[in-house]
Amino acid sequence: MTAPARLVAARRLLRSPRIRRRAATLVVAVLGAVIGVLLVPATTTQVGPLTASVHLIPSLASDTVILLPPVGEVHFDTHTAPVRIEARVQGVDVAAAEQLVSSASGLSDLARTAPEDLTRAAAINALLNALFAAGGAALAVALTFRRARRSLVAGGSAAGLVALSVAATAVTFRPQALYQPTFEGLLSEAANVADIGAGTLADYEDYRATLAEFVGQVSALYIAADSLPSAGADADLVTVLHVSDIHDNPQAFDVIAQLDDQFDLDLVIDTGDIISWGTPWENDMVARIGTLDVPYVFVSGNHDGAATSAVIAAQPNATVLDNQVTEVAGLTIAGIGDPRFAADDDSDKGGWTAGKDAVSGAAFQLGDTVEDWDASHPEDPVDLALLHDPTQPAGLEGRVPLVLSGHMHTSKVELDRDGSGTDWLTVGSTGGALASGGVRPVLEGGEPLDLTARLLRFDAATGRLVSYDDVTMGGLGMVSVAIHRTRMPAETPELEVPADAETPATPVPTEQEVAPGEGLPDEERVTPTDPSSPLPGPSDSGEG
Repeated sequence: MTAPARLVAARRLLRSPRIRRRAATLVVAVLGAVIGVLLVPATTTQVGPLTASVHLIPSLASDTVILLPPVGEVHFDTHTAPVRIEARVQGVDVAAAEQLVSSASGLSDLARTAPEDLTRAAAINALLNALFAAGGAALAVALTFRRARRSLVAGGSAAGLVALSVAATAVTFRPQALYQPTFEGLLSEAANVADIGAGTLADYEDYRATLAEFVGQVSALYIAADSLPSAGADADLVTVLHVSDIHDNPQAFDVIAQLDDQFDLDLVIDTGDIISWGTPWENDMVARIGTLDVPYVFVSGNHDGAATSAVIAAQPNATVLDNQVTEVAGLTIAGIGDPRFAADDDSDKGGWTAGKDAVSGAAFQLGDTVEDWDASHPEDPVDLALLHDPTQPAGLEGRVPLVLSGHMHTSKVELDRDGSGTDWLTVGSTGGALASGGVRPVLEGGEPLDLTARLLRFDAATGRLVSYDDVTMGGLGMVSVAIHRTRMPAETPELEVPADAETPATPVPTEQEVAPGEGLPDEERVTPTDPSSPLPGPSDSGEG
């Protein structure tokens, strides 16, 4: 047969009513099966102390996903079939989790039962997928074509296809993939919530132990979250993220975005050193501030020049303070930039001493600005002040209730600093100071600086700090994330005595209330004598 003849035959075949019916039936069956699979409910199971829902979803991603709200997701490339195995942690029995973590045999018991629990849930959900796919395909074909035989064929084919996919998943499943997780959400910035080791090969027993360890560490995470004291549920709170010393690490902006997604920030405060050298390419990175969907208040550090501040000020959500007061998210904030610029540092010629004096002068200058504002706005005084370098604090102590600072690359909290009534909170490096000495510990055989940030919660009515959460993530190559909450001590109101109040008179004791020799002037006190002593009589008084 010639080529034109074959083309004509193919066209006739496609125009055949039988082929068109089969094609239409296939399309309708596939759509019905897809709708059926989308309606499959997740299968709930108990994995140790964790309540998890397991769901098998048609997908080209071909991975296993563990969802850990609110800290993110963990992905494992475990198989090659077009199926996504999704397990979502829905709740934790905290008492059982504490028993698991503290028990010597807890992990071994969990290793024995956890794989079977997850496998059973996955099998049940796979069966539901097959049933729903078959039912969806059969129902769609029956309603469309009104043919019982055709609908039965469609339903059986859909069930067989689902069964084939599940079988392919089981056959191609690679337990060793559990040693190579990929993270999303806040976990992606910290690298991991559970360090489950590194390896290239794993048999079923290794898989059991790995799964038990992972569940144990996730349980520990939720125990920690459950133990966080309330931030003040009865108060209307303003949530502020304090970051500092990013030093050119773009990962810090990912951390900020994730924390905003998970904790619904009202404001970000940055106390400087967002860059390290003041070059144009660094300033281009700083423009990422404009992509954040939250107000951003900035004071410059000693590594930030005027060009950097100008780029930040140009962002639609940013405010740069330099000896100014602003009101953002209901808080009244004062701030001043660091007077030094590292690119012009001449510390080898005595410039460092002059720089310290300049920092001290900036603190006093901002303190004066705070007092001027408070005097002219008695109904809305300054709630907090921002200063990059905390080493010269005298100018602000006693003049503002709270100061936020950075510069030290180490977090520190000083409540009522030096008895001044000023709380001083310094946060470490949110960028791990990677471009400013943060890698040096690694080169010297140590550990890199952690990435740190601090969540502050203020009472919207009073502007006072209610609690703060220290967020710590492992630095370069490290695998850890921790959130520790501290609730501020309650303030004891001072007893106020009205100026016109009268001092109450001292009551005069009655005869029954006065002990011998008490309550009388010295000259009126009677010293008890021996009962046999003669009492003074008229003859002793000299009267006739």
